[in-house]
Amino acid sequence: MKKKLLITLLMMISTMLFAGPFGMEFGWTLEELENSGAYVEYMNTQQNIKGYLVEPPLPHSELPFYAVFIDDEYGLYLIRAISDICYSEYPIRTSYDMLKRQLTAVYGEPEEYDEISWNSDWNGSENFIRSILYGDRVLAAAWFPPYEENGAEDIYLVVMANEKNEAVVCLEYYSWDYDAVEMKFNNSAASVL
Repeated sequence: MKKKLLITLLMMISTMLFAGPFGMEFGWTLEELENSGAYVEYMNTQQNIKGYLVEPPLPHSELPFYAVFIDDEYGLYLIRAISDICYSEYPIRTSYDMLKRQLTAVYGEPEEYDEISWNSDWNGSENFIRSILYGDRVLAAAWFPPYEENGAEDIYLVVMANEKNEAVVCLEYYSWDYDAVEMKFNNSAASVL
């Protein structure tokens, strides 16, 4: 009994310490991200936005690659997690379905898009990745949680493909500041032109 209580308390404490996605919080500066225990490697800069490759404090077993984007004014505002490369429909769907179930347990039922164009030349499981690559198929889910300070506004789970007949599952968390950052970025880009 004491052991179960101790395990429950430890789980509650770890949840309170790392309440954000993968143990990261929206609004964090680079220093706060590094102080969280995340390994951070600089990726690129566009105007006031810096991108970093990250090994987060709480990685997910299905998502080995992470990138975060930090704005000078708003802090961390976008978290992107990506699966290993898949070469056929079964591992993609397995990973996608498992992540969707886990996200649904936390955020409720998603808006889901699992469609293929009726006139697609890329029907069938053997053409699954090509149908996504050429825009004939969409496999995605979206959650829109209620407002929570430093919480996610939008969460997207998407299957993406490339020319090499490879696909990944991508999970993105957007902060409530995302629109403000994008507007600022677009206004800055327009003033340069």
